[in-house]
Amino acid sequence: MTTHDIVANYGRTMPPDGKPAYFRLHRFRFQKLLAALPPPTARVLEVGTTPGQFTEILRRAGYDVAGVDLFPEQRAALWQRLGVEVRFCNIDEQPLPYGDAEFDAVVFSEVIEHLVSAPLPALREMARVLRPGGRLIITTPNQHYIKSRLKTLFDVLLGRPFESFAEFERAMRLAGPQRYYNHSRLYTLEELRWLVEQSGLQVAFARPANAWEQVGVEPLRALRHPLRVGVKAGLWLLTSAFPQWRSMLLVIGQKTPVANQ
Repeated sequence: MTTHDIVANYGRTMPPDGKPAYFRLHRFRFQKLLAALPPPTARVLEVGTTPGQFTEILRRAGYDVAGVDLFPEQRAALWQRLGVEVRFCNIDEQPLPYGDAEFDAVVFSEVIEHLVSAPLPALREMARVLRPGGRLIITTPNQHYIKSRLKTLFDVLLGRPFESFAEFERAMRLAGPQRYYNHSRLYTLEELRWLVEQSGLQVAFARPANAWEQVGVEPLRALRHPLRVGVKAGLWLLTSAFPQWRSMLLVIGQKTPVANQ
């Protein structure tokens, strides 16, 4: 099956408590992650597993999967059903609970923007647990995403706050691990490349990707919400013409193979 088929099949058969709205928003990201991985014989570490959708997609694709998460207990029944060990680890403060060179790939998707501390120590830990030739696959929202830039521009012109007071109040009340529910900062492609290189890996791939532009542009939605779909379709066309304005960054770092060391 193709990566599209694997992800689509999961969407059709996911359990009722599997958060379908989250899947709908992230399904194109899942496809791009799956396409970036080595063959399914690989052992994969997923850093940040909740809510577990991509974890199950990895298992369905045939990967041997392990995971770390801040809240592994929240989906304990899912990890048991999948046969995946998910350990607690706060990568801002702790080393990964694995030995050197245990994994063929590490997936670090939509997590780096939540870290409170500088991400270099965490990235170096991920490089440490990779086998020679292994891949670190990172995705994160693009700081230059045109939709976000336009929203900021309109907020400035209209004198609106960048976030609602309710969102501000919620964020200020978060403490301990709950702080990671917020974005700490966004990155540019140049910054992400630099971080990967500083972690000791070679940058094998680095491009903006259209992970969220296609969401909500389905033909049937155009009948119900023509204006909204038209605007989203326009943004999709714009980011197709100007890739640097796309919604997500995808960077793959590779550990130097033994033959080249």
